[in-house]
Amino acid sequence: MTIVRAPQQKRSIRTKTQIMKAAFRLFARKGIHGTNSKEIVKAAGVSIGSFYSYFKDKKALLLEMLEDYLNRHYSMIWQHLDHLSIHQLRKEDIQAILTNVFQAYDISPEFHRQTHALRYSDPDIHRIYDKEREREVAQVGYLLENNKNRLRIRDITAAAVVIHNAVENVAHTAKFIGSHKIDEARLINELADMIYYFVLAE
Repeated sequence: MTIVRAPQQKRSIRTKTQIMKAAFRLFARKGIHGTNSKEIVKAAGVSIGSFYSYFKDKKALLLEMLEDYLNRHYSMIWQHLDHLSIHQLRKEDIQAILTNVFQAYDISPEFHRQTHALRYSDPDIHRIYDKEREREVAQVGYLLENNKNRLRIRDITAAAVVIHNAVENVAHTAKFIGSHKIDEARLINELADMIYYFVLAE
């Protein structure tokens, strides 16, 4: 039985990173189901033994890649949060966060598209996406909670879910389906307007 190990030395970390980067490229070009472990190690320039020393199988690799991708996605959305008026949220702050959301979908759109489709048939991928959804909703709730004295809505938890769903739906439509040739900046502006007047009292 092969023991999967966590890389400690720089060389080992580099090898694991090479494998994950090669998998990203192949998954985007050939699809997740159309790519096997042998193709990944060949593209990464490592041995098959190296692959199995870090990953139990291709599925284990995919799940680790998804968690890594969603962490980068989350970090990009909420970067520079300390530069915003968290306790006195403005429409401009909402626009800045929404701009980050749209940019986050550009990290690896094909990987996102494929794994998001798999969440409905693969329980492990579903679990990871659900965990990420909870984290995103909690972050939206945190912003609302910090402005609770200015809110017109009464149920912060429900409002956070509504906002998350609206943003995700608009971003998915723009990035994966097509926004009917409407410029993303226009979508962001109207979405920010909608959210601002939904939650904040004038």
